[in-house]
Order: sequence, then C-alpha cells, then structure tokens
Amino acid sequence: MKKSIVFTVMMVGVAGSHAATDMHRLIWNDDPATTMTVAWRQLGDEAKVYYDVVDPGREPASYGNFKCYTRKNDHLGLNTHFSRITMLQPDTKYYFLIADGDSVSRRYSFKTAPAKRKDFTFIAGGDTKSSDQRKKKGVEGEPPQKSAYDYGRMSNRMVAKLRPLFVLFVGDFTSNSDKADRWVEWFNDWNEDTCSTDGRMYPIIPVHGNHENPNGLTDLKNLFDTPESVYYTVDFCDDFMRVFILNTELISGQLKKKMPEIGQKWDAQTKWLEETLKNSGNFKYRVAMYHKPIRPHTKRKHTPEQVYRDWAPLFAEYKLNLSFDGDSHMHKITYPLVPDPLGEDGFRRDDKHGTMYIGEGSWGASPRAADALRGWTLSHGSFNQFKLIHVHRKKFLIRTVITDNEAEVESLKEGQELKLPKGIQLFDTPGMGTTIRYPF
Repeated sequence: MKKSIVFTVMMVGVAGSHAATDMHRLIWNDDPATTMTVAWRQLGDEAKVYYDVVDPGREPASYGNFKCYTRKNDHLGLNTHFSRITMLQPDTKYYFLIADGDSVSRRYSFKTAPAKRKDFTFIAGGDTKSSDQRKKKGVEGEPPQKSAYDYGRMSNRMVAKLRPLFVLFVGDFTSNSDKADRWVEWFNDWNEDTCSTDGRMYPIIPVHGNHENPNGLTDLKNLFDTPESVYYTVDFCDDFMRVFILNTELISGQLKKKMPEIGQKWDAQTKWLEETLKNSGNFKYRVAMYHKPIRPHTKRKHTPEQVYRDWAPLFAEYKLNLSFDGDSHMHKITYPLVPDPLGEDGFRRDDKHGTMYIGEGSWGASPRAADALRGWTLSHGSFNQFKLIHVHRKKFLIRTVITDNEAEVESLKEGQELKLPKGIQLFDTPGMGTTIRYPF
C-alpha cells in the first residue's frame, strides 16, 4: 500500500526580502519509505520545494530536484500549500528548502523510512495546548508560573533532541481549532522547536481530537492533507509494522449536532477497521492510535461504551499489539489486555495475547490526577510526558519521557537515535524500572 509524508518547511528571507512561507511541518500519511509531502502557509509569490541527497546549502539552483505545490486550500484563511514528493529512495537523508523569487528558507533535512526491517524510534503523545491559560502572575519575588503553552514547547524541544523517525500525535493540537491564530502559533512552534540544530525535521502522523471538532472533519484534511475520513493506515518496513490511525470523534455528540450522518461514518470506520485488521496478519506488529482512551485513568474523563463494544473485541481477535491514546492529560500503561465481560471494567490481563493500552496525553496540557486505576494498570502518573519507543526486530522498548526538564537534556547526534541522551528523565515504574518491554 502506498503511503506518504507531509512536511512543512519554515522559510527565512534572504537579505532585503521577507519570509514568503511559515507554519512548516512534516507529515506522514502515505508510503514513508518513498514519498514526502511538504506543507506550508504561502505568504508571498508561489514557492517551490527544492531537494537533493547531497547538501547544496541555500542555493536553490544547486539542488537536483524541485516540486511545485500539488494541492492548496484557504481553510481558516491560512492559504495552506502541499507538495507531494514521490519516488524517493528508502532509508535516505534528503536536504531541502523552499524558495520563490524573493526568499529562501533555511536548509532543512528529513529521512525516509527503511523499506525492509530495521531498528528505529518513534514518539507517541498528544494534547498540547488544550488550555487557554497563559502565564499567571507568580508570588511576589518569584517568576511567573508556566502555562500549557510553555510545557508544550518543552515537549517539542525534546523531540528535536531525541531525533525520532516520526511522531504519532494523538490529537488536541490547539485549544480552539476554529481560530486561525491558534494554528499559526501551533505550527510555528512545532517548526521552530521540533527542528534539530542541524536542520533535521520529523514527520508527524496526526489524529483527530475533540478540540478539532469545531470545524467537523475539515481541520486535518486541510491542514495535514489526511484522507477526509481521518482514518487510514501507514506501513513501515514492508510488512514489519502497520499503524492504524483511527477517529474516536465520529461518535462525538458535538459533531452529531453539526453532522447528523456522523453515526454512519462511525459504522463505516468500524467495518473498515475489521476488514483491514483481518488483512493485516502478515505484519509482525499492529499498532493503533486514536484520541479518546477506551478506559481513561482519570475520573475527569469517560469514553462512550460504543468504543469498547465495537473496537476492543476486534483488537483482541486480530491481535493488535499496542494502542496509543490521549485526551486525559496523564500517563498510563496497562498490562496486555483482552476484553472480558467478567473482568474488571470489561478487561482481563493476558500477557501472551493481549493489547497494551498506552497514553493518555499531557504533551503540554495541564496534567490531571491519575485516580481511576484498575488491577490491570501497569504504570501511571500525573505529569507532562510522551512515550519514546525504540523498535527492534523482535521487541519494543517503551519509555515514558518526563519533558519538564528539557533544558537539562543533551541532544543526540546523527546516528545516535537508538541511544538515550544524558540528562533525560524517565518515569520509573515500581517493579519494572524505566523500560517496559513488548512482547511483555
């Protein structure tokens, strides 16, 4: 199945000119080994993406390839452009920039995914700016308190230091997705903070969260170039790992008010999920990502039972390995689970056949109390965090990165992606340590 990457690039004007693009980001929703899509906000004349396997610096004419935009839209007045690049070489570093007649961006780079089985890393998390709370005045003589925006930027900068192959972002990008200025801030933060000092950028695979509901199903399609349904798959290393991108918001009451037919879309997604899982038995690993957890670990949240009834049995029948969620603003990892009506809250532990449920957000949004624990909860906590996963041929190494001390963490260098940097703070699960292994 063909898969693609969407990436956006930040342009820095040359002397005497203005920046012609901003809001640059990399996104994957097609073959990560052979395709890339570049996205940006166009502010001036139409720009082109210039790319090459060698580093020509900031001279567009020295690049061996260029691509114009292949799709654009004016959703929220943001004049978003996408350039879908195909026929790339797997497991290859590309240098690129965006330029028009007046300006040239910084020179960036990205790396395509390997086509065959090979070790790599990725990051999973979500819920950046789910709060409008800005900095509060601190106690007299003390510095102001940090806001969700500040903590989100710390998590962003941790991405740049850890150099993952990609990021699974499980929804809730901004506090109000119908406000253009929130997206401008989020995308520019993402571009500036997650880009490593050597110009390396990291593709994002996005999920529709409840804070993306004000605009129905249009935000991710128009800002990340996802399929309109916002559920699809992305495959890595041929038949090594398949990622299922799912949409829990298709049963949202908020969306039903705008889209009475939304229930039909949920049924279509569940049918698609069953058929696609059934046809994914050749993959060594099957991973799902979606926004609302099937069993939240804070009393402040609940998930409609329809998600449990429709999805949990499919996850068990077709042996889904890992499930990533968000929404609750806290940390949790479960033991491998299978649905059981006689089990605690509808699940029982099954170390051999079960799915591990991992989440639940707090990329920057204010953490909530982890006060809805079950006997099958393996690890839990309340702090800003995301998951760092080192994928090896026969195992996953899952670590929970506490992102508040980002400033104290050293940056990994090219080729060190499977290492842990000095200064990193990992959550220590009692009896398990800082690393959870799968298979469990």
